[in-house]
Amino acid sequence: MSSKKLRLISCTGALLFGLAILVTSLVAASQPFAYEASTAEHTTLYIGSRMLPDHALYPVAMVFDRVVLTTTGSKQKYLKQVSLAFERLESVAGLLQKDKPELAVSTLKKSQHYLLLALDAAQADAEISPDKQAYLHRALRAHIKRTRQLHAVFPAPQQQAVSDILVESISRYENI
Repeated sequence: MSSKKLRLISCTGALLFGLAILVTSLVAASQPFAYEASTAEHTTLYIGSRMLPDHALYPVAMVFDRVVLTTTGSKQKYLKQVSLAFERLESVAGLLQKDKPELAVSTLKKSQHYLLLALDAAQADAEISPDKQAYLHRALRAHIKRTRQLHAVFPAPQQQAVSDILVESISRYENI
């Protein structure tokens, strides 16, 4: 076999291997964190508005978020987690407008999860400044306030799940 054919076969194999890793990453990124949550059953591809969890390319955005979190330094990681928490929180409102309450609950849980991860990381960091601690405290308070506003918009079947999220967040807020 000539070296050109061998090189072509090896390049093709490497591309297929890379594609397999990408597909696996996308599938893994679309899975919920450590809790049961619904995923978007019907995804759509739309342009000109904010990308929500029902978007066909949302798993790609989730992979990007994970890469950013992985590459962010530990001193700034919790700030990025707070940012992601509020991005997800605003996605909840968009999902409710689109009449997708189950996906909105799942997204709300992810939002809370990011925020609680940020709080845990900050509490474990002995060198965190009082200003950053105060920032996280205000962020949790704002998250609770916005979740309360959204609670009233959720249909009755999902309101208990939102109430449970609120209870957990309020408990964490009171214990800071």
